[in-house]
Amino acid sequence: MKNPTWPKAFAFIGLAIFGLVLALYATSVATAGVTARILGADKSGDWLTTGSALLTIGIAAAAVFGFLALTNIRALTRR
Repeated sequence: MKNPTWPKAFAFIGLAIFGLVLALYATSVATAGVTARILGADKSGDWLTTGSALLTIGIAAAAVFGFLALTNIRALTRR
């Protein structure tokens, strides 16, 4: 992180987008969990819990890598 470069900044942007895609995917997993719970196919609610965990991880990853990308871009534009 001490030597910011444009490829590193773009890599962090890609990882932030990956985190958002993971969060989007997690909503479909959680929706399937709600449906399975209603239909009685998932009595313990494991799919809903998995979807919630993936959503939290995806949002956290997007926030962390987005911050790192913005920090790199800020350092590069101030040169």
